[in-house]
Amino acid sequence: MKLNLASPSNGTVKQFEIHDDILRRVNLVDYRLGNDVDGSIFGDEYKGYTFRLQGGSDKEGFPMVHGVMASARVALLLKRGTVGFQSFRGKAGERRKKSIRGCILNADVAVINAVIVANGEKPIEGLTDVSVPRRLGPKRASNIRKVMNLTAQDDVRKFLVRRKVSKAGKKDRFKAARVQRVVDSNVKARHAAKAKANLTRLQKSAEERREYLSLISGQRMASRQRKNATLHRQKVAQEAAYTKAGAPKSAAAKKTVKK
Repeated sequence: MKLNLASPSNGTVKQFEIHDDILRRVNLVDYRLGNDVDGSIFGDEYKGYTFRLQGGSDKEGFPMVHGVMASARVALLLKRGTVGFQSFRGKAGERRKKSIRGCILNADVAVINAVIVANGEKPIEGLTDVSVPRRLGPKRASNIRKVMNLTAQDDVRKFLVRRKVSKAGKKDRFKAARVQRVVDSNVKARHAAKAKANLTRLQKSAEERREYLSLISGQRMASRQRKNATLHRQKVAQEAAYTKAGAPKSAAAKKTVKK
């Protein structure tokens, strides 16, 4: 089994080979992704270290997934973009049945990814005894404030980590990341313009709705008036025809004539 160890404080990553004889002494089924484990289960050189299991894969390359409480390989209906179903392989909203491995360890796991949470007694060669500085600093405004211990009133653009770029025959220059999610006057003006546009659109929509309802009301009233006028003309025509033809004699008048 291979063990990929990462040291966030040192910025280093290294892969180690764990012999099967060492793994036979440990019941791997007792551990799953997300657990903090004692490093001594992977060998005496990791004694005193605490590792957090982050991921892994089996011998065929199927990845382990958090939350799948199984130690074997299972087939699940996955949505696009999740572990085991890459975004470029499907359409938006598409789901496919994919084989993945559960989050519980067993002997079929070939690679385990872990992060050092607590250091042990002896440094690990190539991992904790060296420190690799970050090539670039943070880009997000909140992360810059956290690293540089800034307040909300400080301008984070003045505290960027810059790197030197040297080219043959050209003057040295410095490059820095573009700050993300920084709120300045331009952003506030853009938000205000967007809010104003939304308000204008709502007002226009409400005015158009009132005009439409007024138009519909007028059309319905005109339709009722036309219908009533037609019914009145029909009634007048029927009365005129009835009067012209003469009223039929009543039953009492017929009896009087017979006598």
